[in-house]
Amino acid sequence: MGKRLVISLVCAAALAATMVGISLAQGAGSTAPGQVIHVVSGPQSHSEFLDFANDGLDFGDRLVSRGPLFDESRTTRVGTAHLDCVIATPVLEGGSFNCTYVLKLEDGDIMTHGIDPQGPSRVLFAVTGGTGSYRHATGQAEYIDTDVTNIIIDLDG
Repeated sequence: MGKRLVISLVCAAALAATMVGISLAQGAGSTAPGQVIHVVSGPQSHSEFLDFANDGLDFGDRLVSRGPLFDESRTTRVGTAHLDCVIATPVLEGGSFNCTYVLKLEDGDIMTHGIDPQGPSRVLFAVTGGTGSYRHATGQAEYIDTDVTNIIIDLDG
């Protein structure tokens, strides 16, 4: 009887230690509540339209892009932006793209997703996740497109 009790206590202690370890690992690297990150994607980006049927840009064709990310003052490079958009409406002024961004920063990646109208705009994307310090990231990102793209990421934490 005493042997069973000792084995049960050892198993319970091991299970508790495992659960605490998992809990601590999941919490590590979380973003601070209300953290705001402001980056700028500049004109040095390389973009390309992919016309799969070679019949002019239409539904399902893509826009892909990659370029440097800078801090708000545009003086220090802080990462790289990767963009993949599917054409969602006719490619005319006011047309829209269904876009996913991966923003690669020094301490992890942030992924965003949303509908982006063609041309200058100010739109909100959902923060859909991340890696590293941002692996539990949620929130929204405001994309302000002019001659550059200001990206203001408001993380829930």
